[in-house]
Amino acid sequence: MRERRLAVVFAALALAGCGYHLGEPTIEGARTVAVKIPENQTLRRGNEFGHGGHEIDLAQQIRDMVLSRTEYDLASIGDADLVADVEILSYDTPFLVADRADRPLVSNVAIEVKLAIHRRDGSVVYEGSRREFGYLVPSRDEDEGAARAEAFEKISRWVVSRLEGGW
Repeated sequence: MRERRLAVVFAALALAGCGYHLGEPTIEGARTVAVKIPENQTLRRGNEFGHGGHEIDLAQQIRDMVLSRTEYDLASIGDADLVADVEILSYDTPFLVADRADRPLVSNVAIEVKLAIHRRDGSVVYEGSRREFGYLVPSRDEDEGAARAEAFEKISRWVVSRLEGGW
């Protein structure tokens, strides 16, 4: 019996360490959330090849993560209990390591965002900013898109963690 209790405790600790929550905390009184398409303060738009653009890609990734990781339902901005307002502040692609011919061997994408979570009445629940990185190695056929997707995933997880409350 004691071994079983210990196993349950260790399983709960392991899940908590992986980012899972038992009885996910949420912001009090909120059941629905709207994710605005981020305002992009950079010159990087991301729609050069016919895609939706960085703003739409990030908004969709956040929405998908809200649905898969939280108890919230998505709603339109006018009907949602909470509105997640994300702003892309910077988008940088510095080379970290180059060979003798200045070809990138390892590089990254660094994206900084600002997040404001508002209630329907306009009151601010949370404000903060975050800088995330996605890494790429061109010799492994990785490109900027893969690094951007990695950074967007990290940003999406952070936004969802703020929507879960408990900060």
